[in-house]
Amino acid sequence: MKQKVTYQIDDQILATVRQAVEEGAARTMSEFVQDALAERLAHLRRKEIRSRIAAAASDPLFMEDVRETTQAYGPVDAEGLGD
Repeated sequence: MKQKVTYQIDDQILATVRQAVEEGAARTMSEFVQDALAERLAHLRRKEIRSRIAAAASDPLFMEDVRETTQAYGPVDAEGLGD
């Protein structure tokens, strides 16, 4: 389902988006804006994931668990490599 929404956008940005659409960057202004919003949301999600990874990497108990798990599965990993 799609909804019609209204936003205020800077004149220069709007002109640049219109030009990009006219040059084939998207089929419509709506498609361009939707793609841009989706890209921004993906960027924010990646930023959040990196932040959580950094927090985990600074947790000594988590890192010890990773080391123990890696050691425990080492022989199984080596078997899977084969010749």
